[in-house]
Amino acid sequence: MFQSLAFDAFFIKATAALKPYLGDLVCIGGCANALYRYHEHAHDMPFPSLGTKDIDWASPQKLLQGKRKSIAELMIAAQFREEIMGSQEKAVVKYSPKDENLAADIEFLCSESGLPGGRSRSGTPLPHAVQPGLMVQPLRYLELLRHNTWKINLDLIPEFVALHNLRIRIPNPAAYVVQKVLIRDQRRSLQSAAKDCYYIYEVAVIFRNALDALAQEAASLRETFKPWLKRFPKIADALFADENAEGPVSALQVFTEMGGIQGVKTGDLTAEMISKAVAKLLDAMK
Repeated sequence: MFQSLAFDAFFIKATAALKPYLGDLVCIGGCANALYRYHEHAHDMPFPSLGTKDIDWASPQKLLQGKRKSIAELMIAAQFREEIMGSQEKAVVKYSPKDENLAADIEFLCSESGLPGGRSRSGTPLPHAVQPGLMVQPLRYLELLRHNTWKINLDLIPEFVALHNLRIRIPNPAAYVVQKVLIRDQRRSLQSAAKDCYYIYEVAVIFRNALDALAQEAASLRETFKPWLKRFPKIADALFADENAEGPVSALQVFTEMGGIQGVKTGDLTAEMISKAVAKLLDAMK
């Protein structure tokens, strides 16, 4: 499913451990992009998904525990290694497999909006405790990904039949695309920004027959996040203006550098194809 049996097993173990919190958490990032292929609105995608080394979860700013064990307790009980990234007030908690040969980790994130001030020397917001023992990195625009989430039945995915009757929340694709475009104003590596362009192209193809549904989600976003959605069209249109624009060129570069992705011939995809596919998506979201 995720192009690696070891990562599939890692995902199954992590998701099973977090079962008590699956109603609170939203799976984001590369995992969400791969999971889109199994949504009821999805259409066939000719190319495999990009590989990923992370499982990212968007959490509420305050994740109430109630009678449940804490996430920290669940992760340790499932035999994940707890890693403290940074020091003192800058520390963030991540979890990784005990098998150090598998380069993967689990990270929890929350929205930056509304949190008390305080930033590191690099300008990033200081970590925030969403739950005792769980310090996470706040990110701008993350609340977009928690708006009108969609769900995936994991036991419908052949590799995940062990996750019986588990449903996982993922961002609705319109919110996913808007967030990917808006985070370009943050300090991101060129590689990450290029992968985001390819992810947007994938969404455009996977949901090419569900543009009405994405148009409805975009309309809901405009009502809830007016200032951000006013900025989105201009940035997105410039990014994917034509086949020579940054979006199609960088997305194609990602595809090419992945060796055509699992043996797919690199000539099967062109910048023009990427530009046209994304243009239809962006038109539907206006």
